[in-house]
Amino acid sequence: MTNLPATKIEELKDNFRGEVLLPSGDAYESARKIWNTMIDKRPALIVRCATVSDVVRAVNFARDNRLLLAVRGGGHNIAGNAMCDDGIVIDLSQMKVAKVDAGARRVTIEGGATLADLDAATQVHGLATPVGINSTTGVAALTIACAPPTARTTIVSPR
Repeated sequence: MTNLPATKIEELKDNFRGEVLLPSGDAYESARKIWNTMIDKRPALIVRCATVSDVVRAVNFARDNRLLLAVRGGGHNIAGNAMCDDGIVIDLSQMKVAKVDAGARRVTIEGGATLADLDAATQVHGLATPVGINSTTGVAALTIACAPPTARTTIVSPR
């Protein structure tokens, strides 16, 4: 297991609005679990980001400390790439805000949002997004996996 000096971890925590979880902490075990329970990885630390600044800080920390980096969005992740052994996991699961521009039929959504979060935001406007069927799947993963690089996700009115 990577042995990060306590001073480095305290530097990361300075001005970090989310949570920094270590293997010795109470929340670590549940935070390292993803939907696919066959995946059993143990990161050196998990950072539950609350803001974009937290994400930037965590990425820089991983780079500066030469840590393997994994990103957890909605946490469904069948392949297990959302977790890593001995590195840092950037956990976006607390970042779920979805802003709907009903007139433009467009959604801006944070990286930890699931289809349930997207559906809740669009249904208020009588809109839907035909992107998946499992409400616990992360929007980011579906968007990356299903869309060509130049595509935009568009919301449509059910008819």
